[in-house]
Amino acid sequence: MTNLWPDAEIGEMISDGIVLSFEAASTITKGDLVYLSADMTVSKCTAATQHALGVALSTVMVYPSEIAKSEVTQTAECFGILPRDVGALLMVLAKPSYFKEGEVLYKYHLQKELFYLWKFMEKYGYGDSIPRDNFIAAKNGPKPEHLNEDLQRLVDKKLIKIKCETWDQHKSKRIILTEEGTKLAKELWSVLPDPYKEQAIKVKERIHPLTPERVRHLVHTEYPEYKDSYIENDIE
Repeated sequence: MTNLWPDAEIGEMISDGIVLSFEAASTITKGDLVYLSADMTVSKCTAATQHALGVALSTVMVYPSEIAKSEVTQTAECFGILPRDVGALLMVLAKPSYFKEGEVLYKYHLQKELFYLWKFMEKYGYGDSIPRDNFIAAKNGPKPEHLNEDLQRLVDKKLIKIKCETWDQHKSKRIILTEEGTKLAKELWSVLPDPYKEQAIKVKERIHPLTPERVRHLVHTEYPEYKDSYIENDIE
């Protein structure tokens, strides 16, 4: 067959046509046939059963962390929570070894568990894939900037309850999933990628049994860049 357009590159328009914009679900190379894999989302055709919508006019690189973050964000929206609530609900639900499921004994511990979840995920190239709050340097160490209002919002939604207690002479805000919160957190747990769940359990196994003093020492040792602003324990 004669090539009627020898100067044209693959994926280059050779006449007037319709150009549509879609989100890429995976990496696509210019010239690839693409099909509609989700609402306003296209993927590269890899099977005869995938009916091509058109040809990609440009190369789009999509990284695993970006895909995961998009999936988590969509999942959070489906559950009626903010994307950054995902990490908090995972950490409260996670059950390390013989400890009780669905609670964190100190709000202080939750702050550091969320920090470590980010750092653990970062080691595997997924640090930015889990939507998170901005960690600020406070006198008590790195903590999520909006954690207090986030927890209050989850209380208002009847997903968690907070009890003021004393543990080993420390004042404590104990965070507990409600029945409704446990149901939502377990549904969330069941649909999230395995790395999130695996790292959440590892983080809680390390932080949950420790006293506030030992948590502080741990962060000082492993993340000395936070030491100057990590002066005293958070009593909650």
